[in-house]
Amino acid sequence: MNHITPQQFPWSGLRTDDCPVAETLRMLGGKHGPRILHCLQSGEMHFLELQRTLEGISRKVLKDQLRNFEENGLILRVPKHDARRRVGYSLSKKGCALGPILALLFDWSQDYK
Repeated sequence: MNHITPQQFPWSGLRTDDCPVAETLRMLGGKHGPRILHCLQSGEMHFLELQRTLEGISRKVLKDQLRNFEENGLILRVPKHDARRRVGYSLSKKGCALGPILALLFDWSQDYK
């Protein structure tokens, strides 16, 4: 494994209250944020599909997290204008760019359980 010194990190030397990594992790949400992004990696899903897939998440928490992701440009919200007035959610270009990063986090989690 490569050993990286602190000087090699682009964020080293920054004040801790102005850390772009911390801000990015905050934007990804809490407990359910990464799970929602994982679900949307496979394509567009409607709200109820997401809620059924993500066991243990309340409607309010899911709604708030989706709104946060939309405000941060990570997902797209597309009203369907059908009889059920469904809304589809999918990853934006910015959200899709997280795929390889989340894959690295997955690999890291598997290596260091």
